[in-house]
Amino acid sequence: MSRRGAYDDDFQNALRLFWDTREEQAKMQRERGASDTGTRGAVTGGQHLLSMATVLEKVISDAGLRYQSGSHTMPGYYRSTKNWDGVVTYKRELVAILELKSQVGSFGKNQNNRIEEMIGQGRDIQMAARRDLLGRLPPWFGYVMIVEDHPKSRAPSRGLKPNDLFPVDPVFSEKPSYIERYRIAFHRLRLEGELSAACLVATDHETRNYWFPDETMSFDAFAVSLQNRIEEVMVAVG
Repeated sequence: MSRRGAYDDDFQNALRLFWDTREEQAKMQRERGASDTGTRGAVTGGQHLLSMATVLEKVISDAGLRYQSGSHTMPGYYRSTKNWDGVVTYKRELVAILELKSQVGSFGKNQNNRIEEMIGQGRDIQMAARRDLLGRLPPWFGYVMIVEDHPKSRAPSRGLKPNDLFPVDPVFSEKPSYIERYRIAFHRLRLEGELSAACLVATDHETRNYWFPDETMSFDAFAVSLQNRIEEVMVAVG
């Protein structure tokens, strides 16, 4: 099982490869004369999160399971199916569903969409489980979010427009940064049972340095939670 810092080197290398892959994909897009705008050209080629998936494979393997590669399509409740970034099973029982996402730039434009997506995914999983579509064990949903560490993502957000009918939640009236808004969303998703574990990491493009806005959302904490889940399922299923 995980020691403190057991995957530090793997995680740091995965973040370096994340940035390297984005740069290479953007370069290939430019050479082909593709018309993607902004940073989209760095991700439409895919593969930019493959290095992080590889670290998760190691975490799962260390817990005694062989990672299920290939198709990750699972049934939903509000939609027919969803193709997840990772699905872990043991003896045909669902162990974990994993989703990997990133946000580089376009913070004001894209963050609400990302958070709405997270909420919808978590809700759909819980409802599918209630309707016995995901096997007999309660689901475990884990989310890895990589956010660019940038002055714009760290700065206090702009003031919210006053609402004459209902005031905003006080936590948002403090003008939290975009990174802090992710932390709040993940914290509340876990609190409400829509999410089992989250890894939220902020990483700088130039230096490749990284930090965790919340130690309960570090990669160590995520790996321990995932490995504990694997152990619980293996004991329960036998």
